[in-house]
Amino acid sequence: MLIALGIVTGILGFLPLFLSLRLSRCSTSTHALTIGLYGLAGVAISLVILVAGLIACAMLARDGLVGFVVAEGIVFLGCTIAFVVYKNVLAKRKRV
Repeated sequence: MLIALGIVTGILGFLPLFLSLRLSRCSTSTHALTIGLYGLAGVAISLVILVAGLIACAMLARDGLVGFVVAEGIVFLGCTIAFVVYKNVLAKRKRV
């Protein structure tokens, strides 16, 4: 059960990064600071979600904490890597 909760938390932790990228691309501002703040806000909210899930797991079921952290980390990093590879490699191949 805790590993499934770690997977859900990892996916929810990735969503702010995805949304901040969408917001920065839709922004009409040309200032690098505005675009950077979108990214920084996405990372900050993402870390808050991941840490909140970690604290909740530590308080509810300390014995399953290692499995939770491993599942959370793998899913979060996997989503991030897959999205970056898709945007930078696979999406560019389709345009050519």
